[in-house]
Amino acid sequence: MSLSIREELWNELRSRGFSHDGESPNGTMGLTDSYSTGADLAELLELMVARREKIFRSVDVVGQDAAREGYDDVVLVIEAVKAVIGRLSLA
Repeated sequence: MSLSIREELWNELRSRGFSHDGESPNGTMGLTDSYSTGADLAELLELMVARREKIFRSVDVVGQDAAREGYDDVVLVIEAVKAVIGRLSLA
């Protein structure tokens, strides 16, 4: 992923409540530079969609509140990636 795209992604994440060190608003995940340097946007989107589905199926195991927090955080990443992809498509 190029530096400019990575910066766009981090800006989107921060605008959605992620901390500067990549901690999600609900504290269910911490994104590091490895998420945005080793993967392209499509791979990150695919990973987060899979994680969202896994969380959705784990409500009985982790409880509704923990699942909701994890789900909400994953959705924020998905929305951020989609926003960056949308801007790239317009460029």
